[in-house]
Amino acid sequence: MSVSFVRIVRNYEKLFRVGQEIINHKDIIRKADPKKLDDEFKKQEQRIETFAKAAEQAHDEWKKNPYSTNPYWTGLS
Repeated sequence: MSVSFVRIVRNYEKLFRVGQEIINHKDIIRKADPKKLDDEFKKQEQRIETFAKAAEQAHDEWKKNPYSTNPYWTGLS
């Protein structure tokens, strides 16, 4: 089954959003109650795990469907 280009792009959009959350973690930590820092660091670990899994899935899907972009880029197919 071929995956659409739109789906591949959405996978990378999801990856971008999770990456932004990871980057913005420092802002969350600055504002967090010191008693809740452990919880915030656990959430960050979960974000990193989610990012790694999403990156792997997005890459695998792209590798399996490299020609899904052809009609969008060239008009051929």
